[in-house]
Amino acid sequence: MSNDTSMLVKLSRMDNHTAKMMGSDTVGICKAFGFAPRLENEAQTREEANIFGYRAEFAVARLLELETPALNYLSDGGVDLWMDDIPIDVKFTNQEYGPLIFDTIQKFRSRLAVLVGRTERDDVMRINGWILRKDFRENCKRRDFGYGERLYMEHNDLSPIETLWRYRMEQRLAPDGDT
Repeated sequence: MSNDTSMLVKLSRMDNHTAKMMGSDTVGICKAFGFAPRLENEAQTREEANIFGYRAEFAVARLLELETPALNYLSDGGVDLWMDDIPIDVKFTNQEYGPLIFDTIQKFRSRLAVLVGRTERDDVMRINGWILRKDFRENCKRRDFGYGERLYMEHNDLSPIETLWRYRMEQRLAPDGDT
């Protein structure tokens, strides 16, 4: 891709191992409580989906120098990471350059989302970009991906990940009311 503004992030062995344990633990805890694993993708297990979700969260946390993800038993409330006082939803796609998908705008609960794609290597994540919730709401499209109509944006319609640093600094340093 000639205009590729994404970034590859290699996970440390420790982060990769922790993501595996958290993904396995999440499914094990749900089963112990009698919850059926939610999965609309027959190509992978719920455990594998959780592991890759945590890998994506670790990649974003390391890139942005944030606290790493925590294990949530029932729900994360739509917030995977915190950047200062800004909630982030990290969305993972099994396609390296897949779309950012939300079931509904109500399911987009954080201020912003970061899209992470799967690469050929399990320990390398592709961070495709980010978008504010309000911008997603104004610019998303609708499509049925095989499990009902969803809201989505293509990866190349997102802001380059390096611009998230500027957004963070503007939120942190601008006088009240100026951002």
